[in-house]
Amino acid sequence: MKKLILIFVIIIASLNLLYTFGYQGEPMSQLEFLSRTLGSMVILIISIIQLSKVTTKP
Repeated sequence: MKKLILIFVIIIASLNLLYTFGYQGEPMSQLEFLSRTLGSMVILIISIIQLSKVTTKP
């Protein structure tokens, strides 16, 4: 069950990162862009590390 949740979090963080770069609406401020980008990347990296720990447990 934990693997499924982590995979779901990875998918959502990836989509959020792609959406941030493909956004064509009202211009974002630099702070908003950086917070969305770095936030997505941090969540993505942490989730991948946690998933690798869960899958390598004996």
